[in-house]
Amino acid sequence: MPGQTVAQKIIARALGREAVEVGEYVTVSADYTVCQELFWPGHQRNLERIGVERIPRPDKAVMVIDHSTSAAMGSHHYQTHRSLRDWCEAQGIENFFGPGSGLRHLMMVERGLARPGLLIFSDEGNIASLGAVGALNIPISTEVVVSLIENQNWLAVPPSARITLTGKLPFGVTARDLIQTIIRDYGATDRLLGCCVEFTGPAIASLSLDDRQTILASLFHSGAYTGVMPVDAVARAYVEARAAGPWQVVEADPDAEYVLEASYDLSALSPMVTRPPDLHGGVPVEEVSGRRIDQATIGSCAGNRLDDMRAAAEILRGRQVARHVTLYITPGSREVYSAAAREGLLEVFSDAGATVLAPGCTTCWGYQGQLNDHEVLISTQQFNYQGRNGSRSAEVFLAGPYAVAAAAVAGRIVDPRGMLAMQPAGALS
Repeated sequence: MPGQTVAQKIIARALGREAVEVGEYVTVSADYTVCQELFWPGHQRNLERIGVERIPRPDKAVMVIDHSTSAAMGSHHYQTHRSLRDWCEAQGIENFFGPGSGLRHLMMVERGLARPGLLIFSDEGNIASLGAVGALNIPISTEVVVSLIENQNWLAVPPSARITLTGKLPFGVTARDLIQTIIRDYGATDRLLGCCVEFTGPAIASLSLDDRQTILASLFHSGAYTGVMPVDAVARAYVEARAAGPWQVVEADPDAEYVLEASYDLSALSPMVTRPPDLHGGVPVEEVSGRRIDQATIGSCAGNRLDDMRAAAEILRGRQVARHVTLYITPGSREVYSAAAREGLLEVFSDAGATVLAPGCTTCWGYQGQLNDHEVLISTQQFNYQGRNGSRSAEVFLAGPYAVAAAAVAGRIVDPRGMLAMQPAGALS
């Protein structure tokens, strides 16, 4: 058998075996199963229909209310919040996180639940961001309820692809611009379909842990199943300070086989904007420059970490949001919110005219910040299909935090490097 990839090794460990083959169907017990509240009513009905009174491993369940961070009058979310909270208490689930705690993608990393070598089942592909610390996320959608009931579920061992990163991000370019470029190149093809993407290369050392999570969070738009980053000194130090249990760094064998190998020179990248309604519609910002906007949002699992808050503040410090634009900013977790407050970033946002929302998904899935007919939004969120944020005639452009903040100030899409290069008079560094 050829050498094993990272995904193969982590799955083999969960099976208690030395190796697994790509395409092999196996039944495994994950280290954690992660769920959110939007799917909970359906899960609860299934549990009641089956007659499940107790789950066998409540210590492996992580339940997070992260989409409906507030239960507005007229919504049903307050009922979901109550029923999920009561169920977790009855089951003895300690890893329950209520409204405003943050997105489970980020909280799993912050609280040391995601650790090198762990196998995690989740209900969404964008939780591949856990791979920033060497954990393997396997998205199984509504079948998370099977994992809760049986403490196991089946999966097909995925093939792996390898993307090598070289160079260094240039001035005004972020990790979001890299992943939008990758999605542009592969999103309309099947070349990464169903793959676990292993990132490697000397450029990773220059990427923060936030950068790495940003890349992995949107990776599923390229067709990939999941992804992982190497556990280098940066990731190792982070894990050592937060680990909530044992862990083991997993590396691919030198003779591991990949269905695709590609490379990107970070120094060759420029600010990208993805045009609606295709997720693979990324273009250099100058191709859409000048487009008037009505709303801008910074947040979601693709753009809600502290680095994103700092990037937004670089643009907004000493400036004002355009009068016809509404800007919402959503920190990804209470930890990010608190850190942004300590650094004075929330004051910068407020002074600029932005509205800071409670940690969670908020604007990305359209719960807040809905759009009227023909309005235009630029956002760090995940999706840009018609109707994602309200009216089907509205348009959603996707970009990194620099470009979103710059558009909010200018009132139209602009190259953010111009504002970054020109510090406003009186602005604090």
